[in-house]
Amino acid sequence: MARPPVGQINDLTTLANLDENILLEELRYRYGKDQIYTYVGDILVAINPFRDIGIYDKKYSDLYKHGKKSTLPPHLFAIADSAYQSMMGLLPSRDRNQCIVISGESGAGKTESTKLIIKQIIELCKGNTQLEQQILQVNPLLEAFGNAQTLMNDNSSRFGKYLSS
Repeated sequence: MARPPVGQINDLTTLANLDENILLEELRYRYGKDQIYTYVGDILVAINPFRDIGIYDKKYSDLYKHGKKSTLPPHLFAIADSAYQSMMGLLPSRDRNQCIVISGESGAGKTESTKLIIKQIIELCKGNTQLEQQILQVNPLLEAFGNAQTLMNDNSSRFGKYLSS
């Protein structure tokens, strides 16, 4: 079977052959087209564009609410939606306990990704004021005690965050 054109696959696990060179080629191509997110199975690979590419506004927030992962381009909001739907028991085949791991080098965008995921989860839980209030109350406290200035980043996180409901 012939390989699809570079950059046309949203989930790289669907490729018949995936090695380091193919992975890097796909990511490089997608990044050049401002497609900064790529799935590798349940993992979302994000490459920080270091500029606003306009994919976090209300239009995108609404698009990924209750969206089906396979029908939409990869996005951080899809991960937030999947975790929220599972946590609320709306996806019966999944565990209600959810964990999103965000990792990368200093300056890679972990803190911004965390803020965007929390923003989307808060948007998703409109009407569930208890969960919304828990998230809103704990995040500023964590930020105040957990960030420090480094040579690479003025607001570098010094900890992991674990939010549970």
